[in-house]
Formats: sequence, C-alpha cells, structure tokens
Amino acid sequence: MRFARVLLLGAATSIAPVALQAQLPADTTAMIDQVFATVNRTDAPGCVLGVDRDSRPLYRRAYGMASLEMATPMSEFSVVESGSVAKQFTAAAIAQLAVQGKLSLEDPIRKYIPELPEYGAPVTIRMALNHTSGIRDMWTLFVLAGQAPGSVLYSMDQALRMVYRQRELNFPPNSQFLYSNSGFLLLAEIVQRVSGMPLSRYSQEHFFKPLGMTSTQWRDDWNRVVPGRVTAYTPAAGGHRVEMPFMSVYGAGGLLTTVGDLLKWNQNLESAQVGGREWAGLMHQRGRLTTGKEIEYALGLFVTGYRGEREISHGGATGGYRTFLARWPDRKLSVAVLCNASNAGPENFAHRVVDVFLGARPAAVATVPTAASGGDVTAFVGRYRAPATEELLTMSTREGRLVAEFAGRVELVQTAADRFRASALPVEAAFRRGSDGKVAGVALILSGSDTTQYERLEVPATTAAQIGTLTGTYVSTELDVRYTLSAKDTTLSLAVSDQPARDLVRTGPDSFAQTGGVALRITRAKNGRPDGFLLFAGRVKNLRFERR
Repeated sequence: MRFARVLLLGAATSIAPVALQAQLPADTTAMIDQVFATVNRTDAPGCVLGVDRDSRPLYRRAYGMASLEMATPMSEFSVVESGSVAKQFTAAAIAQLAVQGKLSLEDPIRKYIPELPEYGAPVTIRMALNHTSGIRDMWTLFVLAGQAPGSVLYSMDQALRMVYRQRELNFPPNSQFLYSNSGFLLLAEIVQRVSGMPLSRYSQEHFFKPLGMTSTQWRDDWNRVVPGRVTAYTPAAGGHRVEMPFMSVYGAGGLLTTVGDLLKWNQNLESAQVGGREWAGLMHQRGRLTTGKEIEYALGLFVTGYRGEREISHGGATGGYRTFLARWPDRKLSVAVLCNASNAGPENFAHRVVDVFLGARPAAVATVPTAASGGDVTAFVGRYRAPATEELLTMSTREGRLVAEFAGRVELVQTAADRFRASALPVEAAFRRGSDGKVAGVALILSGSDTTQYERLEVPATTAAQIGTLTGTYVSTELDVRYTLSAKDTTLSLAVSDQPARDLVRTGPDSFAQTGGVALRITRAKNGRPDGFLLFAGRVKNLRFERR
C-alpha cells in the first residue's frame, strides 16, 4: 500500500553501513548517509539504498539489520518483498499481451473471468490497471470478514472467491480513483488465462531473465526457501516482532527483489529494450475518468512531480516491509529504497536522497514550520465526518502539534494558516471556515487520489432507547460473516463474529463510526424498523448487511 510510512525514531549504537560501487565525493555520500542515520543500527531492522545515474550504478549502501535473530546486517544483495511496487510488473505483462494483440485494455474483465459478477456496466482491464474499476479491495474485505493478515494463510483461489462474492461496486466504473488490490489480483488471473502460464512464470520468461534480474521472483509459495531474503519486523514493547506476509497471493504485491534488480527494471522502462516503445508508452499513460479528468496513476505507476521535476514512482507496504522505487527522467536519476521495518519511511528517504542531487540539503525537508513554532492549533481539534462515506476523522494534539487520526496517527506540520501536511506521507489537510470564522470542515488530500471532504461533527443527542432499537445480529453474504451490535447505556458497540466489541461514535441520526475504522449507516424498512446497515471502510463502500 502507498501511504503507511513513518520515520524510525530513537538512537542506538550505529554500524558501519555496507557500501558498494560508490562513485561520489565524500561530502555527498556523507549527506546521503545522514538521511539513513536513524536506521543505521545493530539492534533494529533497516534499509537498502540504490542510486543509478545515466543508467549506471552510482551508489549502493545498506543500513541496519536483515535478521535480528541471526545478527545479520543488511547488504546490497538483500532480498526484500516489494509490496505494491510489484503492481508495475503485473501491468507490464498485461501491456505486453495488449501490444501483441492477445487482449485489449478496453476489454471487459468478464470476457476472461466470467466468474466476476455483472455490475450493470462493463469493468474493463484498463480500469483495473488505473484503480478506477470500483471493485472493492480484497485486503480490506478480509479484515472486515474477521480474517486479518497474520491470522489466515491466504491463497489465490481464496482471494479470487472473496472478490467474486462482491455483488456491488464502490462506485460506477471509471467515475473515481480508489486504490484496489483486487484489480491486480484479477489482472494476474487474466495473464494466466490468456498466456497459458501463471504470472510468476510469464514474468520470469518475458522480463526477469531477459533483463538479468536474477534475484527477483514472485512469492507464489510462501514456504519456498529464498536465499538472501530478509525478515520483516514491526516495533513492539521492548523491541520488535516479526511481521512477515502470511500468504501465497501475488500480482497486487508479492514480488521478492533487490535494489539492483529494481534499478535494472527502471532502466528498461526508459530504454524499452524489453517490451518496446509502444509497450513503454502504455505503461506511462495516465488514466482518465469518464468526466475527462486525468489522474496521476498510469499502469502500476504514479506519474507525478517532485520539486518541479517529473517523477515516476510507486511505493509498497506488506507485512513489515516498506519500499519505494522512483525515477526522475529529466535528471536521469533512479532510486530504490527497500526496508524491512514497518515504521520506515522509504519515500521520504528517497526524496531526501534525491534532494542532494537537486541541490538541496536533505535536512531542508524537515524545516517546514510546525505547529509548535507556527501558532496555536486548538481551533482545528475535534471530530470530522465525511458525508459521502460516513468515515470519521479525528484531529488531536500532541506536544503542541496537530495529529490526524484516520489510518493510524499521523503528525501534521503547518504550511499555511489553515493548511497542514504529513511529514512522511503524501497527505495534506486543508481546513475551511464558516462565515463566523470558525473551522467548519477539512479536505483530506491524498496524493494520486480524489480529495475527501469532511464536516466538523456535532454529535447528536442520544438516548438509551434509541440505541436499544439497533441491537441485534447482522449478516453479510458478500463477506460470509456475522456482526453483532450491542448497547451499553447510550453507546453502541460492534463485534465481528466472536471478536471483542468496539465502541462506535454516533455521527448522525442513523450513522455511526470508529476513528480510522469502519462506519455504518442504518437502513430501515417502510415501517421505520431498522432492517440492516451499509458498511464503509476506506477501500470498501456500501457493503450491505441484513438484520436477522
């Protein structure tokens, strides 16, 4: 996933980073190494950096530990799972089949996968590639079904069945951008059905072997022994816990690779040595909604900008792995950062490295005015509701700084009177004021996607009798799961199957939500009796539950 990144904090005894093929002045390498100072430790996981210029290796360094159990340091050749950086490789296979005339990007997905339901309007291959299909995200669906990552061994068939069960879309096809891993799962299946070989084999024969990507393979069997693979970790009380992807699902993620192999791939996206110019053109073609609006997402690639420079990139997050691969074509620069810590910020690291080559010192990134130095932020504190999705956003403070709580706690830095951005994520918050001058709402802007508008929440008055009418059992055939709503005084709680219940906040007459979690909108029969609810959870919307 692209947005879940936070810089590692704290200090410990450092180790000498492993450096290979360095061709830079000492002061330049010192600035680059300073970027990774927080992960250059002997007691924590770390990152590997690769930099190419003019399609030639310029700099390789490894920081931190590949295995805390074995006390093994990271190296240039460490194999890391790439997360969503893998999407461009699935897209590459589809684009190659399109260039060969074996499929069209405008073909409906159901032409190749008739198991997918009819949605009233065609969902095309291009829409899946651009994240505009409206198909619900499989990982969000599994979490909502009480089968969170780490608790179930996912298979390709299991993931496909979950997608096939969805009877509705999040929105009409190609009307919005909303990131969905399900689309790339379906694309991997299309590659197999059109080419006659699984994506893992197709990629080896058509891309990895021709490009000399000898350390790259798909994780289609999670039990396979992979030489050089590093362990992924997440911070825990007293140290770290292992956080490895527990699945054999691939296509949306699941690529095992090294910085050197990824930089070879970046070079090929420029030269088109393998694939050809038409193929490369398709890969970089941005999507366009039915409204005519062009989005930043192409075929498994974000085509954006950074400091006035054209940037082509993608990030990844799976288990405890965090990754980022980017190119700045006009500068002929290419950077890969692969980390095995869930709280690493590889996109931030990569940008701070490229700042060195753009003429800015990396430290400049962290000198944006903050709430502590920019003024009082208490006017922004409170709860906000998104009317379109019922999602709840909470703004709080920590040590004088504004913190947004939606997908975790994200510290914001102030860039203007009513505008903030996340320090390590591509997220901005633009507050708006009413005619009385008070804060009335906020727009949350995620890079590469549409803006979500939130209104300041005034919690409606609630009685125990009102809440009591909503209690009971609710089921979803699309998730094959049972939810229970229970009440304690005026608080409504939600439990998934037999899991512990979590309290909900009332956000409207018939709306309830958890900060950074699910939101639901009660539906009623003609007699006014509650008969179900619609569930909203980020990349899943309008999921219907019926009362039993």
